[in-house]
Amino acid sequence: MKRIDFRFLLAFSILLGCKSSSSVEEIASEISILEVVSDSTREEIPISQGDQEKIEQLINLKIQDLFKEDLAGDFLDSLDRRYMYYQVDLNEDGISEILVGMTGPFFCGSGGCTLLLLSDQGDFITQFSVVKYPVFVDNESSNGWKNLILYSGGKNRLVQFDGETYPSNPSILPVFERDVDNLKKLLDWEGSETYFF
Repeated sequence: MKRIDFRFLLAFSILLGCKSSSSVEEIASEISILEVVSDSTREEIPISQGDQEKIEQLINLKIQDLFKEDLAGDFLDSLDRRYMYYQVDLNEDGISEILVGMTGPFFCGSGGCTLLLLSDQGDFITQFSVVKYPVFVDNESSNGWKNLILYSGGKNRLVQFDGETYPSNPSILPVFERDVDNLKKLLDWEGSETYFF
């Protein structure tokens, strides 16, 4: 595993701190550069608070873009404009995808809430409907991506990547028959902080 030259990282951080980013592409590029190590090799890097703020900015911009018509129509009040998120590497490429759990009455109903899956660059991968949190990540994979276990339609459902995306409506998918207690649990109401967009 190669090491990062911290002088470069420090200089880069100082440059980033001096500029204001307002687009998804700029913020995503800054996050990506922080992950890249020489010779196109990537490694897990502990995320600092500054990096965490950039990720939150990226999520906020993506949510605002996805729901711009609802925002423009004043359909979302402050209670609706909340989410929680978790970064997890679902395709085992060393780069974390971002699960965004929408909260509030606009995004949640009796059947569950809207869940978004974004790439590390903020690219839209899947929008899931009617999901109750938490989300579980299975130890098994389909088409190179970890299976997700989503509670929908009164049962845990097995959600498998089809080569391009995950199915968006888990309530019609097969029931996950195994126990979820030993699986990685994400977006748990009890342990997840909520953010505003």
